[in-house]
Amino acid sequence: MSESDKVKAQLVIVTGLVVLYFIFKSKYLLFAAAFVGIISIAIPAAGDLIVKGWYKIAEILGAINGRILLSIVFFVILFPVAIVSRLGKKNLLSLKRESKKTVFVERNHKYTGKDLEQVW
Repeated sequence: MSESDKVKAQLVIVTGLVVLYFIFKSKYLLFAAAFVGIISIAIPAAGDLIVKGWYKIAEILGAINGRILLSIVFFVILFPVAIVSRLGKKNLLSLKRESKKTVFVERNHKYTGKDLEQVW
């Protein structure tokens, strides 16, 4: 990670804490923003540790949020669609073998030039 990326991350952390101060009106958030800003400028090694910790927290939250969002999509969208399709009597994918030995459908068709004009 380049030095400018580290400085940008430190600026984002400080700015985020200041914005949270204006939202929640907690003086501790303003103190935390000042602390992170001063420490990052005064002791660059400590600023690097703060950035590494920030990225580690972001990585953990990304893993958790991804699982939560995918679970919500599954249970809100995909699961009801699967239940509704199971309630229907049609075999939409032709996967159930209904007194057939195979699911292969034989199609006797003579191809012409017209069939190759719009393949998809």
